[in-house]
Amino acid sequence: MTLNSNLFLSRSNSIIVLGLVLVLNAVNVFSIGQLSGNSIRLPFKYVQSFIIVELKLENVIPVNLIFDTGAEHTILFEKKWTDLFPNVYQREIKVIGSDLQQEIPAFVTSPLGLSFGDQYTINTPLIILKEKINDISQVIGEPVHGILSAALFNSFQIEINFKRRFIMLHPNSKKISNSFAVVPIQIYKNKPYLSTRINVSDTSSKVFNLLLDTGASLSLMLYTDTTGKLQLPDRMIPGYLGSGLGGVLNGYVGKINRLQFDTFDMQQVITHFLRIQTSIGRSESQSKSGLIGNHILDKFQIIFDYSKEKVYLKPNKTYSKKVDYDKSGMIVITGGIELKSFYIAHVLPGTPAANAGLKENDQILKINSWPISFYSLSKINNLLQQKSGKKIKLLVRRNTQKLKFEFFLEPLI
Repeated sequence: MTLNSNLFLSRSNSIIVLGLVLVLNAVNVFSIGQLSGNSIRLPFKYVQSFIIVELKLENVIPVNLIFDTGAEHTILFEKKWTDLFPNVYQREIKVIGSDLQQEIPAFVTSPLGLSFGDQYTINTPLIILKEKINDISQVIGEPVHGILSAALFNSFQIEINFKRRFIMLHPNSKKISNSFAVVPIQIYKNKPYLSTRINVSDTSSKVFNLLLDTGASLSLMLYTDTTGKLQLPDRMIPGYLGSGLGGVLNGYVGKINRLQFDTFDMQQVITHFLRIQTSIGRSESQSKSGLIGNHILDKFQIIFDYSKEKVYLKPNKTYSKKVDYDKSGMIVITGGIELKSFYIAHVLPGTPAANAGLKENDQILKINSWPISFYSLSKINNLLQQKSGKKIKLLVRRNTQKLKFEFFLEPLI
């Protein structure tokens, strides 16, 4: 059996896109809040535009999972935790990697308990990668052990409050405040899709069906195969988009003129353009033209109602704030003990970092004369998105040498 796991990490901020097509069902749901008719509050961390929920596997093993409305199933990236339980693996399957070609061995488990403090426990089968392929923690900067499918909670109204960093699971009977805009969505394979209108330029527009994906730390992604006759932006970055399960993804990053849905109108939206080159990928693109990620979703207080096929949106104070994009041309990841070391994972040709002479695998020791211990991965990425003309000075270790580089940030798109 083969299922599709469309997982990759982007060059500006780490992106998770997970679409699994195997039918699995959660069983034996128990919720104190649900039994009493109350809402259940699940706190989360918001790191690198990922929603990270802390929970326990079988009420024993603490794990950090990315809360993902774009994932049909829950997945763990390595099997060292589930190996502790006897007779847990039910069958072996194949996961299609990010290149939509390579098949990656995985297991389906018998139902295991996921506990959220003393509030909520759910038993559900899990997808477990047979061998660890990538360490997503390196591109997020914190330990992350897998993906938590939002579909596990589709019997609730799912409220995501990005500002206050919590998810609320409300009874479906709860009345939603009139301060929220009500927008119809379609639920397909337990994932929410929104009809949008996109203007790439001033003269052309098209309706796109886009996945609302809280597992993606970007604004917008479009499959170029579905854009039809829409002219792509004049100014784009060609080449490397990201890497993940299965290999490297190539495409373009640019800005579209306008994204519209319901009464909301966003302009100059940073957009990733991905070309689908396999029959599996083309089949996937028939159900969606791309996705909307957290750089747009976190501009709202948002409530998903799967049963009524509606999403409720209330703009927050960041609604009008423009999303910044990397101005260096390099991707930095973490490594080492407790993810406290920082390395250059990729350098885009023709960008300030490349022209300065920086290379992949360079270890960053200082930034602007400050020791790297003063920085987190989020702080480094924020620094590389600051205003054009800002000077960046790096001290790096390359093999046994310590080398100094400097460059000036400049807009890439």
